[in-house]
Amino acid sequence: MESYKLEIERNQYDRIAKAFNEPNGLIVRGYDNDKDTVIFTISKQLKKRCEKFAKTKGHNRYWICQMFLPKNIQRYLVK
Repeated sequence: MESYKLEIERNQYDRIAKAFNEPNGLIVRGYDNDKDTVIFTISKQLKKRCEKFAKTKGHNRYWICQMFLPKNIQRYLVK
């Protein structure tokens, strides 16, 4: 299964994890205490779902899913 490895601020990760509280394809890989960031992987399938939410204004997941749009995700990718 293809996935994306991302690093984001812990509080942003907490919001995403809460919004997708079912088993969801988010897998924590690490935590940087100095930067207060979480490194995690997200399945390609869940990323596609998030993209759909980010394109639907008024959806309750609209704002937190903006980071998964192709124009924004590059900023968070870990190589």
